[in-house]
Amino acid sequence: MREPLRLRVISRGEFVPPQIRARLARDLDFDIEFIVLDSTRSLQQVMTEPESFDVYHQWHTSDLIWTARCIQGIDLRRIDTGNLLKAAARARSGVTHTVFDRLFVQDDGSLGPEPGDTIAVLPALHGVDGFVWRPSHAPALRPGERESWGWLLDPRWAGHVGLIADPVLGIIEAALATEAQLGQPFGDIGNLTIDEVDTIADYLIHKKKIGHFKDTWTSQAEAVRLMRRGSVTIQSLFSPAVSQLRAEGMQLAVADPAEGSRGWHSDLCISAAAEGERVDAAYAYLNWWQNGWAGACLSRQGYYFIFPELARPHLSAAEWDYWYDGQPASEPLCGPSGEVTIREGHRREGGSYRARMASARVWNTFMDEHTHVTRRWQEFLSA
Repeated sequence: MREPLRLRVISRGEFVPPQIRARLARDLDFDIEFIVLDSTRSLQQVMTEPESFDVYHQWHTSDLIWTARCIQGIDLRRIDTGNLLKAAARARSGVTHTVFDRLFVQDDGSLGPEPGDTIAVLPALHGVDGFVWRPSHAPALRPGERESWGWLLDPRWAGHVGLIADPVLGIIEAALATEAQLGQPFGDIGNLTIDEVDTIADYLIHKKKIGHFKDTWTSQAEAVRLMRRGSVTIQSLFSPAVSQLRAEGMQLAVADPAEGSRGWHSDLCISAAAEGERVDAAYAYLNWWQNGWAGACLSRQGYYFIFPELARPHLSAAEWDYWYDGQPASEPLCGPSGEVTIREGHRREGGSYRARMASARVWNTFMDEHTHVTRRWQEFLSA
């Protein structure tokens, strides 16, 4: 007797909380095995073992895994929102640094912005990240001082700083902090040169040796534990972790940095090794993510769905006004788990969806000198 189909999905825990998993189990007629990994380990598995998964749901730049032939093209004619996606791409024509830059498979097999019927990855979620700090534990700040990435390297916070250990995200945040702290602008923070990477790495290693950093983290759970202990009072933190800590009563300020935020997007893609009924199940899974319910669920932890208007019917008026319109909460609001995470009267830092997304200074990306970035980042972590 043939074993029933089990779709294998590599994802981050923040994308598939219990509420998402329960709804998937109810709505789809096949089992799903979630392989929850951090960004670095998931990318390694996807690049080296495409036969070990069917769907990959992470943040990433599509060109890296497409060039490595780890994923197969997605036929937009099999995606419920295919026409919406092409229309959105055309509307963003001329706007750079978006998920649409390298989304569509071009005639020569490369990825680019010209809309067609085949894409490399299916956009699902996006947002901007900054850092968080605890006002009750903050050092003396100057009157009217704006929040700055430079605070992560500011001597006033010495011994209480946490950093993300992921080299791709970490080097971007470290570049923003180094630029602000040293007053030394970089040419393109999204694509640093070897010399710029060396400047940042040398500075981080120096700061680490004099005890500036308390710790680094690789997962949301680790980041939350660092904040709970109280020894880390400033660090980068993803929106779901902010919601979790606020639900526990912790007072956090989410920075709206003067230098701009770090933009990100998460996408779904299909393994190059998937075929037959696994491909059919993968398309069913991708289409489930496009129906708006999942986007609304994860909006309650601070994410934005690729098509906000599809998520809107699944949100209350108060939720939409707070998360997308940037208005003060008219009532206490709950996160995906049902716990209150937003108190009445609170206004989301950075304002509305449009204002927050417009604040993105740089987007998560794999730089041309990624190998050098990884080597120097490891030197920093090991110092």
